[in-house]
Amino acid sequence: MALSQTQKQMSQLEFEQFRDLIYQESRIALRPHKKMLVMNRLAKRLRELNMDSYGDYYKYVVSTKGRQEELARMVDAITTNTTQFFREGKQFEFLDGHVWPHLLDLKLGSAAVRIWSSACSTGEEPYTIGISALEAQRRSPGRPVSILASDISDSALRTAREGIYPEDKVSGIPVVLLHKYFLKGAGRVKVKPELQRLIEFDKINLNDPFQRQLKGFDIVFCRNVIIYFDRQTQEELMMKYYEVLRPGGYLFLGHSETLHGMATDFEFIMASVYQKPTRR
Repeated sequence: MALSQTQKQMSQLEFEQFRDLIYQESRIALRPHKKMLVMNRLAKRLRELNMDSYGDYYKYVVSTKGRQEELARMVDAITTNTTQFFREGKQFEFLDGHVWPHLLDLKLGSAAVRIWSSACSTGEEPYTIGISALEAQRRSPGRPVSILASDISDSALRTAREGIYPEDKVSGIPVVLLHKYFLKGAGRVKVKPELQRLIEFDKINLNDPFQRQLKGFDIVFCRNVIIYFDRQTQEELMMKYYEVLRPGGYLFLGHSETLHGMATDFEFIMASVYQKPTRR
C-alpha cells in the first residue's frame, strides 16, 4: 500500500525515537531541525517495506527481526555520503610536499605505509589517497602503501568496492591522472587494478571500540564526520584515533573541523591537519 500524504507525517515523538536510536547506533546527533531530513530519508524504506506509517516502521526496526534485517539499512538511509575526488586539495598538496617524502623513505624500513580512510563513503577519498601515493612513488620509489577504507554504510561500500563512477564524478581529476588510473566506458569510468589493489574495504562503525583491533597507522583520514557528532563523541573518537596512530602519525579532518578546545594530545600542524607527537 502506497503512503498517503497524511500517513507520511512523522510525529515529534516518533522523530525523537528515531533520533535516539540513530544516536545509539551511530552516534550521529540529529538536531530538531533535521526532522524533515529523517522523514525524507526513511520514506523510501517505508515504501519498500509496504508500511503505512513511521510508527509501524519504528516498531519493526526495534523488534528482534528488525534489528537483524533492517537496522543497518535504516542507519544507511540516514548517513550522508557526500564526497568527491581530490576534495580539499590543500591537504593533498601537504601530502605531496611534506608527508610522502618522509613516510616513503626506505630509511624507515621496508614495511608498508599504513593509511586509514575511516569514513570512505563511496570510495572517492581512498582512491584519491592511492593516486597521490602512487604518483609520489613514481617520482621517488620507496616503501609500499596499504590503505584501509571503511564506512558504516553497506551501499556506499558496495559502490566503493566496484570502483565504477559516472563520468561527471571524475571531471575534477587532471586528464593525465584520469588516463593513468581509470578505464573509460560508456558514460562511466572504472578504477584500474593497480589502484584498486592498494585498498581493502571493510565495514566499521566508529562508535565501536575499533582501537582494540586496529593499530599502527601512519595516517588517518576522518574528514567531514565529526561535525555530525556531539562534543563527547568527538573527544572519544579522537582518543581512539590517537591510539591507532603511530608516534608521528597524521590525522586529517575536514576543512570545517577542528580539535580546538578538545581534550586531546594531538599537535596542530595546519588547518584540519594534526600530528601525534613522536615523544611524550
